[in-house]
Amino acid sequence: MKKVVITVDSAADIPSEIADEYGIKVVPMCVVFNGKPMQDSVNITASEIFDYVKKTGEIPKTTAVPPGEYFDFFSQFVKDGFDVVHLSFCSELSSTFRNAKIASSRMSGVYTLDTRSLGGGIALLALKGCEMRNGGMSAEEIYSALSSLVPQTRVSYVLDSVDFLRRSGRCSSAAALGAGLFSVKPCAAMVDGKIEVIKKYRGKSKAVRLQYASEQLQFYKNIDFSAAFIYHSGVPKNELQTVEEMLKCTGFRRVITAFTGCMISLHSGRNALGIHFIAE
Repeated sequence: MKKVVITVDSAADIPSEIADEYGIKVVPMCVVFNGKPMQDSVNITASEIFDYVKKTGEIPKTTAVPPGEYFDFFSQFVKDGFDVVHLSFCSELSSTFRNAKIASSRMSGVYTLDTRSLGGGIALLALKGCEMRNGGMSAEEIYSALSSLVPQTRVSYVLDSVDFLRRSGRCSSAAALGAGLFSVKPCAAMVDGKIEVIKKYRGKSKAVRLQYASEQLQFYKNIDFSAAFIYHSGVPKNELQTVEEMLKCTGFRRVITAFTGCMISLHSGRNALGIHFIAE
C-alpha cells in the first residue's frame, strides 16, 4: 500500500506546529494586497490586512490557487511515491476546489475533497485523515470516510461587527443587517456550504463572546470530543483561556487555539471568535 499525505488549503488555518506534528502539507491561498499577489500567512498576515483596511478603507481581494500551482504541489508528493488526500476550501465560496480537481485529474493517486467549509471544518477533517493514515487506511478509504464526516463539521464565528462580512459579498444575509449597526454582533456559520448569519447578539463584546461560547454545544448530539479548534482575530488572552477551559470542562480532550489567517479574517474582521468541532 502506498504512503499517504494529507494536504489542505491555507483557509484551514492550521497552526504550523500542528501541521508539523501531523505531517499536514498546506497550499497557500492568494490575497491581492496593495495591487500585488501575496500568499496567505507566508508573506502577508491578517494583522497587516487589518492595518491596511483601517488606513485605506479598502478590503483586499482574494484569488484562487490556479490549476498549475496545484499540479506542481501534488506532483512533488506523487513523485515521492505518495497518494494524496487534499481537503479543499468550500467550493461555494471559491474556485479553489474546481482548480484542484482539474489538477488532480491529470495524475493518479490524488483524491480531492470539497469540505464545503473553512477553518476548523477543514482542519478537523485533516486531523481525522492523519489518524486514519496512521491506522493503515489507504488514500481512497480515507477520502471515503472523510466524505461522510463533511456534513458533521460545525463551524461558526461571532463577529465584533458586520462590516467585513457585509463587504466581503459572500454572505447574502449580512447585507440585510446594513452598515453601521455597531450594537449588533452577528454569529455567522457554514450552512450547506454557504456563510449565513444564524443569530444576532447585542451587548458588549466580551459578554457576547462568552455567551456565544457557552451556547455552542447545546444544539448537537453525539459530539466528537477528541478535538476542537478555537479561532480568533485579536480576542484578549484571558478570554481565550476562559473559553479553552470551558471546552475542556465540557469534555474535549484537545483544544487548539489559533489566530485566523488572511482568508478568514477578510470575512470576520478584528476580534472575532470561532469554535469548531465535529458533531451530528
